[in-house]
Amino acid sequence: MTATSLRIAAVCLHTSPLAEPGGADAGGMNVVVLEQSLALARLGHRVDLFTRRRDPGAPAIIEVAEGVRLLHLDAGPAAPVAKGDMDATIRPFREQLRPHLAAGEYDVVHSHHWFSGVAALPAARELGLPHLQSFHSVAAPEGSSTLEAGEPAESEGRIPGEQFAATGSDLVVAVSDAEARTVVERYGVPGERLAVVRPGVDIDRFRPCEDDRARRLRPTLLFTARIEPLKGPDLALEVLSRLDPALGARLVLAGSAAPAFAEYLDSLRELARELGVEDRVELVGTLDRDELAEAMRCAGALLLTSWSETFGLVALEAQASGTPVLAWRSAGGVQEAVAPDGLLLATRDPDVWAESLEALLEDGERYAEAVRSAREFASTRIWETTATALASLCRRLVEERA
Repeated sequence: MTATSLRIAAVCLHTSPLAEPGGADAGGMNVVVLEQSLALARLGHRVDLFTRRRDPGAPAIIEVAEGVRLLHLDAGPAAPVAKGDMDATIRPFREQLRPHLAAGEYDVVHSHHWFSGVAALPAARELGLPHLQSFHSVAAPEGSSTLEAGEPAESEGRIPGEQFAATGSDLVVAVSDAEARTVVERYGVPGERLAVVRPGVDIDRFRPCEDDRARRLRPTLLFTARIEPLKGPDLALEVLSRLDPALGARLVLAGSAAPAFAEYLDSLRELARELGVEDRVELVGTLDRDELAEAMRCAGALLLTSWSETFGLVALEAQASGTPVLAWRSAGGVQEAVAPDGLLLATRDPDVWAESLEALLEDGERYAEAVRSAREFASTRIWETTATALASLCRRLVEERA
């Protein structure tokens, strides 16, 4: 390693960083891992991304960009595997990963999500490589009865797996202060082994439209996330039903449901019928990044209705697009992803959400200021800043290990 370059092995076992977010097992984490890696490469570092092969026809190595490669490792069937069954792939993935790490080509290992940490940490320890752990979401405590506590554990192995990765890693890198507090409270990680590096946004891809008046009048409201109860799309439907019909608002639900939530998707369609908004709701499935950017800048507002978010990357992307965000204040790290003067609501009452949204849309001057403020806030959160902070942490660990 030179004074300016790092060689990083980034492990993302259960989902490829190249997968489109909003799909069954793809979300903000995929975007963060990929965009961080690309930004690190632009700064002169080299990143190899390791993920599980889920397509038998996928090449062993994909050259993503100069300085960034994606390597497919064989672990379990070369097919999609439900997250609840992913534990069985951890050991074979580790066996495939270890020779790559042992070749001496990497300075540091950075695992994303608990599957990756449990797979990579023992190999990193054995080989004397510094290990960073990022969770991106932390499981709700066992016995939790509300989604507000976080994502329910998909298997019995998750909570002990998170404990193992959190306490055994050289450093836990959280995406928000809220996530850092959760890691401390649930897993007892001391402050000196915990750091926060917030995600960034591509302000060139996510940019404002030229006509704010057009999207404020007869607005399209956007919800974008995996379609599952944790993300709260039912609240978005309720909000739409409470709006004054004279607004002519419609709702776009962008995202897909994992097979485990197929019935939930059907229940959303039924709810739209019961609320009388079926003809104003469009389920468009998963959007690619350019399609999402277009939807963001054309939307009158983003409805971020999640019960829990470690950060809420889509809020940052919407604001970069000059699109105001309505979000639930208590949803974890959302407060850190939304501009200080953004619409963070203290309740999940759809009547309150509808009233707040109508007040914003009906006031042209206020809406224009919200657009300006959102873009200005997002412009301070570019990926190069994120990559610089992460590289500094990696270099510190490498120097300490040396």
